[in-house]
Amino acid sequence: MAEAAEILNQAARVFAGVVGAAHVITDPAECRVYSNDIFFWDDAYVADVVVQPASTAEVAGVVKAARDLGLSITTRGGGMSYTKGYVPGVAGAVLIDMRRVNEIFEVNPVDRYIVVGAGATWDKVVEALKPHGLKLVFAAPFSGIYSTVGGALSQNVPSSMKGILGLEVVRADGSIVRTGSWGRKASHGKAAPFFREYGPDLTGIFTGDTGAFGIKTGAVLHLYAKPEGAAHASFAFETYEDMAATMIDLGHFDYLYRRVGLDPFKSQNSVKVGFKEALKTLGDVSTSGTSILGGIKDTVKMAAQGTTNFMEGVKWSLHLSTEGFDNATAEAGMAKVRSVCVKRGREIANVLPRAMEARGFSVRGFLGGLGQRWVPTNSLWPLSRAVEIATAVQGFFNARRADMQRLGIQESYMTNWGQGYFQCEPSVYWADEVSELHLRHLGKDEADKFRGLKPNPEARAFVKQIRAELRDFFFKLGAVHVQLAKYYPYEEALSPETWRLLNDVKTVLDPDHRLNPKNLGL
Repeated sequence: MAEAAEILNQAARVFAGVVGAAHVITDPAECRVYSNDIFFWDDAYVADVVVQPASTAEVAGVVKAARDLGLSITTRGGGMSYTKGYVPGVAGAVLIDMRRVNEIFEVNPVDRYIVVGAGATWDKVVEALKPHGLKLVFAAPFSGIYSTVGGALSQNVPSSMKGILGLEVVRADGSIVRTGSWGRKASHGKAAPFFREYGPDLTGIFTGDTGAFGIKTGAVLHLYAKPEGAAHASFAFETYEDMAATMIDLGHFDYLYRRVGLDPFKSQNSVKVGFKEALKTLGDVSTSGTSILGGIKDTVKMAAQGTTNFMEGVKWSLHLSTEGFDNATAEAGMAKVRSVCVKRGREIANVLPRAMEARGFSVRGFLGGLGQRWVPTNSLWPLSRAVEIATAVQGFFNARRADMQRLGIQESYMTNWGQGYFQCEPSVYWADEVSELHLRHLGKDEADKFRGLKPNPEARAFVKQIRAELRDFFFKLGAVHVQLAKYYPYEEALSPETWRLLNDVKTVLDPDHRLNPKNLGL
């Protein structure tokens, strides 16, 4: 025990020499907060020390020092994950909090890229692009007000990885590498990071790796000019199968840049929680005199004030947005989408997609309206299987309905599709104590209200059980996943030779397995 304490003290002194003493945390309670994500992990280790570097050089210095001290390294971004990605997998770990590595280094409108620190939030990146009239090719996560660029690139966002032009990565030995044309020797003052496919795709090795192959400290993201035109539409469906079949029919409409499917629970609660902040933002926009088309200004105001529910009676709902050279072009594209959607559904007020456009990021949905805990389980499928999966997953929950109702557990589904894939991400809500991590991301009034919620061990245990059963159910049906981290069965899903190749890559890049051990099952 005394030896462990001395190692911890030595580590704190060494790390303080790299990042400054103010950015080294050793308090056990605070380390525990940093070491847990938004779910419950009874077997989680707590990091011995949390270090907060502010640059790539400082990250490299921390990595070298941790190696010399024999400590493993866990990398944390915005803390919004739920698959144990930054929860230490072994004892004796230093947790690197990347949020200070957040500089916007360059916006290049001509070569169409932005260079950012991996700890920058997506919200910060989007704000930096607004004066230039540029948008990300990358589809940033809903939690982008807190989620970081490096975190999302480590976890994967479906169909968006092509929007990464290059990465800066600190390897396990502390060396710093760059990928794509960013890795070229400098000429004319610097290496221009405009081109990803410069030789073998080294960028791809570090995307979706959940930090197992290296620590991302910088990223180059591809941009496009924000079109002047936009169109939004929402549709209601009676069944999940009808909505899923419509998604299949819309599979070749690649000009849709927002595709969000909601279940009855989310449809009915969207005004109260999850999208409430976005609705308020849209209401503020309408009040300021900004034009809102479609005759919905009064609806927006009333929804933002909580005096109406424009989703009344809606079961399954689909919320879509498209862009065009001008509004007429965008509306023409949406007209084609509309003709597909009304075959099985009916059009409703397009308030939610407009609200999401007005305020793209929010984490309020990580708790229910009354502070219920929330956790999703991701699955990705070929688009052609969408109806089959919609039926199968409802059957899974219906078989457990009696126990769920007894324990006050409610399932919900976030659904979308992209180029050839269908994403079904069921979530469950249940009454339970709210963690310190959640409380720090809420407004004061809600944090105070939810702070005293009581533990509910029986419901929590059942949630853990059905989540594991759902993961295994998806596995048997052939699902793949994003946010693999430590939760999904990756080795079992891969062919032996593919798994061996993955291990070979890990051995070359991190021979001592010190970077995010247990992530990807490595």
